[in-house]
Amino acid sequence: MQTPRRASASPSPFHQLTLQEVDRVLVSNTTSRRQGATYYTLEVFIRTSTDPPRSFDAGCLKLSDGEGVQMPAYTIEKTIAEFDSLRQALYSASHLAHTYASCELCKEMILYMDNEDKIFSSSMFRLVMGREKVHQSLQQLVDDVLDMLLHFSSIETTPWCSGQGRSHQVVRQFLLPRAADS
Repeated sequence: MQTPRRASASPSPFHQLTLQEVDRVLVSNTTSRRQGATYYTLEVFIRTSTDPPRSFDAGCLKLSDGEGVQMPAYTIEKTIAEFDSLRQALYSASHLAHTYASCELCKEMILYMDNEDKIFSSSMFRLVMGREKVHQSLQQLVDDVLDMLLHFSSIETTPWCSGQGRSHQVVRQFLLPRAADS
């Protein structure tokens, strides 16, 4: 379930949003609990024409107090299961895109998603890791996936493989509120 909340007064171009327009995504370390599920709030910041080029490392991008603090374009809430579904969908998109040899993006994505630290649905993972480590892992997943997708889309001169195209769709769908909620 996603609950979007508008944080700015500008019109919402959700249906036109591309990953290149996303400046950063912050996973809040505060959670809410409803109907037996824990929800993590994601703050999605949209890039403006005056923003410098960025690398996704939102853990280091905690916004300063005071003037000039950018408000998120919108917020959404995601459960651990939705993060795990994202991980599985990205793995599947990359794995199924190639018969023999994977392109660089798909190879990187498969290796990254195969990491046991990215299997968030495991109750043992959450128990052993603790709340703060789970938050850091979720933030790192979002940062790393956005970095990978944007890096490979900016250096590739050949057409995207189906895995790259599907991965962009999966992440975009993950970051956007459902049409019924907006």
